[in-house]
Amino acid sequence: MSKSTTQMTKAELIELINDKNAIIGELNAKIDELEGMAVASKATPLDADTSRLISTMNARIKALEEKIDG
Repeated sequence: MSKSTTQMTKAELIELINDKNAIIGELNAKIDELEGMAVASKATPLDADTSRLISTMNARIKALEEKIDG
């Protein structure tokens, strides 16, 4: 069972903050990477209908591939 933040020592709180900051840094780096990939691919957001259509087609393709692979 972990301590609540009110029960932690100053050193423990600093360590927790450093851990969280590291995670935030990693997530920000991943966001930057994904944004770069989107720009590089010139990706544009799809409207809801197009997105559903693509999802449905992907599901059908997968089902057909599974039938072929048997």
